[in-house]
Amino acid sequence: MSFRTTFIIIIILGGIAATYFLFFDKPTENTSKDDKPKIFETYDLPREEVQKVRLSYADDAYQTLTVVKNTDGMWQLTTPFEAHADNAKVNEMLDDFVNKRIRQTLEVSEYDQYGLENPTIKIELWKAPEGSPKIFLIGKKGINYAVYTKEQSEAHIFLIESSALDDLSKSPTDIRDKSVIRFNPDTITEIQFQKPEAFSCRKEGDIWKMTHPLSVNADTDKIEYILSELHALQVSTFEADGENVTPLLEKYGLDKPHIQFILKDGNKIYGLDIGSAVPSTEDQNDPDKQNVYVKSVHQDGIYTVTDDIIQLFNKSMFDLRDKRVLDFQRGDTTKFEIRRGAQKVVGIKLDKDTWQLQNAEKTVADPQVVSNLLFGVDSLEAVEFVTDSPKNLALYGLDQPKMQVIFTIRGEEKPAVLLIGNYTKDNTVYVKANNSEQITRVKRDLINKIAKGVAWLRNKQIFKFSIDDPTQVTVKYNDGSQEYDGVQFTCQRLGTNWRLTSPVQENANNAEVNTLLYGLIDLKAEEFVGEPFGGGKNQLPNATTGFNLPQIQITVELRVQKVFILQIGKIDASGRHYGRLQNKPNQIFLLNAEVIPKLKKKLEWLRATEEE
Repeated sequence: MSFRTTFIIIIILGGIAATYFLFFDKPTENTSKDDKPKIFETYDLPREEVQKVRLSYADDAYQTLTVVKNTDGMWQLTTPFEAHADNAKVNEMLDDFVNKRIRQTLEVSEYDQYGLENPTIKIELWKAPEGSPKIFLIGKKGINYAVYTKEQSEAHIFLIESSALDDLSKSPTDIRDKSVIRFNPDTITEIQFQKPEAFSCRKEGDIWKMTHPLSVNADTDKIEYILSELHALQVSTFEADGENVTPLLEKYGLDKPHIQFILKDGNKIYGLDIGSAVPSTEDQNDPDKQNVYVKSVHQDGIYTVTDDIIQLFNKSMFDLRDKRVLDFQRGDTTKFEIRRGAQKVVGIKLDKDTWQLQNAEKTVADPQVVSNLLFGVDSLEAVEFVTDSPKNLALYGLDQPKMQVIFTIRGEEKPAVLLIGNYTKDNTVYVKANNSEQITRVKRDLINKIAKGVAWLRNKQIFKFSIDDPTQVTVKYNDGSQEYDGVQFTCQRLGTNWRLTSPVQENANNAEVNTLLYGLIDLKAEEFVGEPFGGGKNQLPNATTGFNLPQIQITVELRVQKVFILQIGKIDASGRHYGRLQNKPNQIFLLNAEVIPKLKKKLEWLRATEEE
């Protein structure tokens, strides 16, 4: 065979080989990332089946860590000390390792050059705490962001992402649960406050009761708030654990703690002592945010936490006692009665939002005020518990109460009754529920309103007509001002329009007249005065009210042959104007000074423009 022929054959074979390698033979390094197996797939180590983990380090700066799942499926640190671990962080650390893909497997005879004779990290994983672990050694970094790794029992080594070094380099604090106390607020059944005041509360059903030294209702909402806030409170720093705790107690004010409490959850007991404040430093991020030292009794550790915990647990019996005086279903109340001596005010519920006062006129009550009465009495709280076993009710004016507020409840045999006794010098009053021996003092604010009877409860709307009802409006001003004093005018409705009839006869400005009428329709009294408790007759002298020469008098005649005459008199000591309807001279009320300008009109404003 000639050289030329041989050369041609070589070229052809070279082309075939190049074509094969180019199109058919893909190198292992170019296989897709998803085709490379993960550690958990190769070694049958799904993260959720791992029950125990131990991490050991060549670097003495890191402590050997062991975490074990307890019977509740929660991770616990067992070395270098016992503590709760952060479930999410341990699971994340495990996910980061067992989900690493094995990039390449290498058959080697010597391990030292790969850092595997004295590995940087050794991680041991147990699927059963009492069984044998899978042990992985992590050595030196390789090229392309990889690190050499070996399963201890195998001869070959493999490469995984070098991020495993960071993922597994953990201190106890990194994976420790930072909850001050790890517990379920819903399952706590008892709280024992030992300092600053000793008392206990126990949960009965959905309600908390105080059990020592008194057997009374506790404030359920406040206790549940305390538990919720404690559950969310995080450790700022971990100071000491285990055998290192005792020598530091005096230094941190924990030998004689200011606050001590215990929580009980079935057979589980959690305790915390609160000691001294952590000294402030110049580089402190928030100088107003103080930390305090606390000692975990159930885990034997010293931590620092924000001083929010002091506000939570620096409680007295009074703080956590249920302070409500009368407990009743205000939404099911169908009738209320206020008695003061021989006088009484009765309110009957007609429908959802309508109450009628059963006085001589059967006055409609103000629904918001009735709501304030019901809510106010239902939420009335003691400012002091006077006695739980009174021997002489007369001492408090409760043998013959100054007032009684009686609520009839749908579906209840007996009414709920609030007894109101003597007033004290410190702006409080003695009260008692009819079905309780407990006497308390409460603030007078609500009681003072109740004492006004009909004057407080009645509807404060002055007029009851719509914008189309009036047929004539007459206004007189005698306020002593240069602008309005002596001004008087009358407007008459003609069809849908208004016409001035006095002091001139011409078309009126409809918008201005209607603005005045809308002001009257919206007019509400702030308060009725000069009216006795039950709504009988009473009068204030004209010298006080100024009704002998009203500053404003507005007469409105309606289509139904009804006439209203509003008189607005002098200003009282609080800056409000006395007012009344002339046909009801004994029902005097007070008007906010801000509404008065809306009732003042100048004649030139009322005259129609050319366009009208």
